[in-house]
Amino acid sequence: MEYSLTDVLAIMIKHFLLIVLCTFLGFLSFYLVNRYVTEPSYTAQVKMYVNPNEATGSGDLNELNYAQKVITTYINFLKTNRFYQEVAEGSGLSYTADELKRMTTIQSVDNTEIFEISVTSNDPMDSYLLAGTMQEITPGFIKNIKDSSEISIVDPVVLPESPSGPNILLNTLVGGILGLLLSVMASFLWEAFNVKIKSKEELVKRYSIPVIGSIPYYKRREKSLFDFIPIPVVGKRSLLLAQRGDAKEERRFDVNEAFQELKTNMRFTLFHGGCKKIIITSPLPEEGKSTTSSNLAIKLAQSGERVLLLDCDLRKGKISSYFKLRSKPGMSDLLSGLLSEKEVIQYTPYEKLQVITMGSIPPNPAVLLGSPQLEELFQRLEKNYDYIIIDSPPVNVVSDVLSLAKSVDGIAVVVREGVTTHPNVANALEKFKLADAVVLGFIINGSSRNQGKRSKSYYYYQGKNG
Repeated sequence: MEYSLTDVLAIMIKHFLLIVLCTFLGFLSFYLVNRYVTEPSYTAQVKMYVNPNEATGSGDLNELNYAQKVITTYINFLKTNRFYQEVAEGSGLSYTADELKRMTTIQSVDNTEIFEISVTSNDPMDSYLLAGTMQEITPGFIKNIKDSSEISIVDPVVLPESPSGPNILLNTLVGGILGLLLSVMASFLWEAFNVKIKSKEELVKRYSIPVIGSIPYYKRREKSLFDFIPIPVVGKRSLLLAQRGDAKEERRFDVNEAFQELKTNMRFTLFHGGCKKIIITSPLPEEGKSTTSSNLAIKLAQSGERVLLLDCDLRKGKISSYFKLRSKPGMSDLLSGLLSEKEVIQYTPYEKLQVITMGSIPPNPAVLLGSPQLEELFQRLEKNYDYIIIDSPPVNVVSDVLSLAKSVDGIAVVVREGVTTHPNVANALEKFKLADAVVLGFIINGSSRNQGKRSKSYYYYQGKNG
């Protein structure tokens, strides 16, 4: 997956707290481990000098280069098991040759004729005694192998007074950097494998379909017994816009304005004359389609449009509970030819908004919604209304909405930010494509984005459609 600079910054900001926390924990954990858990180590050192004249026996050669080659040879002598066995026996300490190998470092000093032996141990006296033993044994050990060698002590071993490790500052910095890198990697992996919808920009970029509405999340307060119209809670239950003040007035205003914006965008989407028939659906249940269709219908009615809201979710319709209306008789009874429109249309507190609820649960909802009676019903109803808003079942659950698609002007797809997944959206769009349905756009429910700039999504939508 390719990320732009904007994407990277957005991911970093989104996971900022995680990144800061992991970086802090990296600093803290490495500091505590190095300060209180890791046992301090002590290093004793001895430096020795190789006499180039004695070593080479020839004054016309490059003495320094030759001495360095000799030093490399001597260091390899000192890394043998034989040397460490002699040190183990001579020190009088209970270390094996293999243990001494792990404790000892032998190296040349800055490409000079000097080499250095370092012994590190958790006991300063042990490191001192072992380095001292090596200091005594080394000249004779090498002379026994190469008789012409001449080695002298430059810097004799001394008892280390302060620990050489751990380097608390360096290790703490390493811990913080590791925490930072791991948290950043985890953030990008999460975003790469997280298939849930994250933003409206992502939707437009991925599907080339406009976002015509972005409804902010609104947490419901407890309802009183005197509430007639419940407070809106996007994506939850009982979500009609309230007509009076609320403790969360500012957030309520954002929700109100979001539906106002959705209404405006819907008008620009369908600008032809006559009645506009719109399906509101979603990929899966509990994504807020019934809430959205109800509040959109209210907003259109409040602006003077004649609106009919149809509950065509003939299995689990919710419109009647939102408006406190009877659930039957309704759409199923009307499509079955048992009743007329006048017998099933119900009135709401909104002057220009009327509702037909789901009615009795039929054994064959898809057959009813795909019958010629539905088209005939629309032809009769559209003479009396400017908008017919149709709340349909989730498209990925049942095929009812596809039966309706050929009879309407378009479909608005409701998704929930952080809940609806891209595979479900793609599946829904594929079904609409096969049914030759017109997708008007997405409506994002439960948006966590800043809703202060209310005109943003309208201009975003307008830019996609000219």
